[in-house]
Amino acid sequence: MKARNRITLWVSLAGLISTVVLSLIVFLWGLETPYEFLDQELEIRARTLAGEIAREQAAGGVRDGDTLDLFSHLYWAKIYDARGQLLFASRLAREIDLPGKTGPEGYLVATDIPLNRFYADEDDQPTGFWNRVLVMPMGGSTCQVHVARPVENLVGESVESAIMIASAILASALLLIVVSYLVAGRILQPVREINRLTAEISAKTLATRIPLAGNHDEIDELAASLNNMFNRLHSSFRRQKEFIANASHELKTPITLLRLSMEETLQDEQVPAAVQEKLLAQERALARISQLVKSLLDLSRLELDDTLAKERFSLNELVASVAGEFDGLMHEQGVRFTCRAARERFLVADREKMRRLLINLLDNAVRYNRPGGAVSCSLATGGAGETVLTVANTGQSIDPAEQARIFDQFYRCEQSRSSAHGGAGLGLTIVKRIVELHGGTISVESDADLTRFRVVLPPAVAG
Repeated sequence: MKARNRITLWVSLAGLISTVVLSLIVFLWGLETPYEFLDQELEIRARTLAGEIAREQAAGGVRDGDTLDLFSHLYWAKIYDARGQLLFASRLAREIDLPGKTGPEGYLVATDIPLNRFYADEDDQPTGFWNRVLVMPMGGSTCQVHVARPVENLVGESVESAIMIASAILASALLLIVVSYLVAGRILQPVREINRLTAEISAKTLATRIPLAGNHDEIDELAASLNNMFNRLHSSFRRQKEFIANASHELKTPITLLRLSMEETLQDEQVPAAVQEKLLAQERALARISQLVKSLLDLSRLELDDTLAKERFSLNELVASVAGEFDGLMHEQGVRFTCRAARERFLVADREKMRRLLINLLDNAVRYNRPGGAVSCSLATGGAGETVLTVANTGQSIDPAEQARIFDQFYRCEQSRSSAHGGAGLGLTIVKRIVELHGGTISVESDADLTRFRVVLPPAVAG
């Protein structure tokens, strides 16, 4: 489960629990409050009636029925003296009989009498009577007052209240889930941004850093820790590349001296033929080592220095110049070369790096060609104004599973023919790096008898 969903789940669950608890407290308080008000009202009414009876007894024992009926209007009331004799019964008490229960709390008695009999603005739902039986002082003695009031069905009202509260809880739960999901997304947005930037950082973009929000929170701490890690990695990669560049540079001179010494030895006619054969094999091995060191040095320079010495030049002339350097090798292998271009194309780019790119592509096309094959080069304009350079050659196709790896360092498709073809597997890596420095892309397509390398340079490079 994603972190956003987990945060949404836990926040919603915590909010739902607190909402349910609060709703239960409010619901229970709402159940008790009406009865408490009724108890207070009935107690006041009972005191009023007991006080009126005591006043009449003090006045000579003559009761003013009209006054008591006025005080007991819409109330059910019966008053008993200390001996249990009935002193007063209200109009409702004379019509309806309600059971009496002793105790300090009130109680509800349900009837089938319609409520609109007592309240004109109510419907015909059955009436309930909320009762209280109280012992009140009356003169020098006490009396028992049984008083009740017609009320609507509080149980039904409680059920309706419960349904309303449950509906409100459901609606609030849905709202809470939506809000929690949005808030979780807002909280995790910096984490997603850090993840995106981290995924974009590679060995070639280790100089990129994650910007800090300045909040000094845990997310800023995470970003700072990642930036420190990238600093260490960048430093390590740079030291590694500098070591390779320095080592390659230092190896060039002794290898060159060894090759010169070996060539001088081979020119000595007094050297036996058997020794010459061994020296020739060693000279070929030194040539491969020299080429490897040169490629390593070129690749290290490209990775350490990403600056471009841009100038405007004709790509057609550069292609013709580089192709001329391969005339001898192509003639030797019987390879035909053709170049197609609808018009002359100019670039604003690093001429020497583009020259290196063409040399590596044509060398690869000739090296892995078949005898009597063909190499073709085409220049065209892409749909968005890009410059498209395509170098194709006949020969054995490249397996689709290997096409994605041919630009990796030291990777060669035909391992069994490595010695015959030579090379160190760095040529296409250098080509890709040069293309990336110019903001372009390179791809490869290969079928049964033709392999095409397609370089696309952005409009900004076109002159």
